[in-house]
Amino acid sequence: MSKILETKILNYLSYLGDSEYMVEIVTSPGAVDSLIKLLHSDNPEIVSYASLFITDFVLSGSRNNICKESWETQLRSKIIAELEHLVLINNHFIRKQVIYTLGKICSYDSVPVLLQAFHELRDRDPILLPRLVGELFWLGVENRFDILEIAIASKHYTTRWAVLELLGEFIYRVPDEEDETFLMQYKFYEQLRHDSHRFVKTEAEYKYQISELNHRKHQENMSKSEYKKLYRELNKLKPSLTFFGISLQFCNYMSRNNLSIYTIEELENFIDNKLKQEL
Repeated sequence: MSKILETKILNYLSYLGDSEYMVEIVTSPGAVDSLIKLLHSDNPEIVSYASLFITDFVLSGSRNNICKESWETQLRSKIIAELEHLVLINNHFIRKQVIYTLGKICSYDSVPVLLQAFHELRDRDPILLPRLVGELFWLGVENRFDILEIAIASKHYTTRWAVLELLGEFIYRVPDEEDETFLMQYKFYEQLRHDSHRFVKTEAEYKYQISELNHRKHQENMSKSEYKKLYRELNKLKPSLTFFGISLQFCNYMSRNNLSIYTIEELENFIDNKLKQEL
């Protein structure tokens, strides 16, 4: 029976949003054990399929009483415990998936575990930071600006560089000088614009200028045509190496070479090689 259930869970992709299909699975004997077994797979793809089922099942609880009751009475405590355990697993792709899942199902009680992961992984897995810190913000972590301060204080430029990916979401906000988020954004950009490493400094300057343009647009009631013209000019200054771009390339490199973990040295060597290719 367990094999049948595991196959059904993995096949959920073909039944997206089908609450009857989900109910059939979770009301079957061994449903919790089957989900946990899939989460313990060494294959990130299998973990992602199981996580997708869990996410949709939890979110369906608002529309289906059976799903809601099954989650609250049978699955919640065990599944969340397993997801939290996997946050620090020695596999970049799996921990990224489970962190996303904890955020997506609004597991507010998991904030302490995610905070612990931030402190342990800050300088070990900077590629993970935008996802990890992003989910912490989504879950309403207290003192979120302290988290960014800690990341910016890192001795590794890749960790400081990752902060720019987090600040990027604030670029298109309507500026408000009395808004704490707006003020902190400028404070962090100011720090990173003067960073000791050129990759960090260059991208920070570019994003700062984009943010300034949006500030001007709001203050001066700039026309759309003028804004687009200035934006296009600024976009010509976009650095060829951005943290987001490097993250994608490095993750593809890891996948091609069947790597599940990496060291900071390996990441920095990869970036150095990319720079040589650009020259």
